Amino acid sequence: METYSDDRILEQPIGYWASMAGRAVVTYIRATLERHGLTQPQWWTLNYAADRPDGVTVDEVVEYHRGFVDTDDALRPDTLALVATGLLLDQDGALTVSPAGQRRREETWTDIRATLATIREGVTDAEYITTIRTLQQMIDNVGETAWHA
Repeated sequence: METYSDDRILEQPIGYWASMAGRAVVTYIRATLERHGLTQPQWWTLNYAADRPDGVTVDEVVEYHRGFVDTDDALRPDTLALVATGLLLDQDGALTVSPAGQRRREETWTDIRATLATIREGVTDAEYITTIRTLQQMIDNVGETAWHA
């Protein structure tokens, strides 16, 4: 990996590097999900529904994720696509994960864990924690808030 001297790093724009890291990581994760026939919003929805065995509505899925993902209601069609493909069951508006959805979720998690390990390779837990806390502080410094479940 090519890098700069510490003095040069201090001159680097954090917005650029945060954006590039976000773009690269999300692209890498989405490629893994695509191999399993899922979009990232579908993956979020499948996991959200799996944690709520009594079922969730489409509106609940959208509202929950609106808190930390700029979805512009993109979750709505992706959630309905999970119903259409049989990964979610719709029982009078209550969406639950089907047996096929649970199998897909388990298979996908195996690859996602490997994907996340690759992303974190060479980064200690302490460095990861410092990075997240630093970004949180910078967000707070400019009067914004960020939240992730």
